Amino acid sequence: MADEKSEAIRIQAWQRTYFLDVKESKTGSKYLIFTESRKNKEGKFDRQRIMIFKDDLTAVFDALKKVAPELGVNL
Repeated sequence: MADEKSEAIRIQAWQRTYFLDVKESKTGSKYLIFTESRKNKEGKFDRQRIMIFKDDLTAVFDALKKVAPELGVNL
């Protein structure tokens, strides 16, 4: 993936924007960066990021599937 650049997936959601990017570490491990971006009261953007390595992605997705019904969402 050193020569390839994957394009971020952008999700516009009311006053927030989410980005999903696949990156590669120096050791060659791929990981997902899930970023939330929103404007603060000063008009600047606050960003929060979560990195999820590919080995952990299945467990994270399984956990999301378990809590999604509590939000009225089926995955």
